[in-house]
Amino acid sequence: MTIDRNDILDVMDRADAVYLATVDGSKPRIRAMVNYRRADIFPAVAAFARAAGFGVYFCTSAASGKVRELRENPAASAYFALPRESKGVMLAGSVEVLDDMAPKEALWDDRWRVYWPAGPTDPDCVIVRLTPRSATGWWGSEPFHLDLLAP
Repeated sequence: MTIDRNDILDVMDRADAVYLATVDGSKPRIRAMVNYRRADIFPAVAAFARAAGFGVYFCTSAASGKVRELRENPAASAYFALPRESKGVMLAGSVEVLDDMAPKEALWDDRWRVYWPAGPTDPDCVIVRLTPRSATGWWGSEPFHLDLLAP
């Protein structure tokens, strides 16, 4: 069985959540994050998130532990899963913490005002962008690995 890039993008587009893994010193950390690629939940922002290809965006608090961890060590992974289909993909790469307005506005959802009352201009609101270099995971009972930097 050959897993191609479109298969992986399909899992990314349909997963309920995306799990972000970081490193805090020598300790791994993982947390569930919003999957902006879900067009049924985030119709206004899914096109922007999907246009990034394998890139993954997260909106979070600048004061959060994850942002501190990522500033200290930008190596990170994101995991998308469809458990009922026995499909999962981990994207590994590095992150950037952005506070530019363009991605904030593109990913903004008014439901986030509970966290950032000033909206996307809130100084505590930042965007984390993961640029993966590889994808590994399971497709049914078959493991796979894909070098995302290869043509």
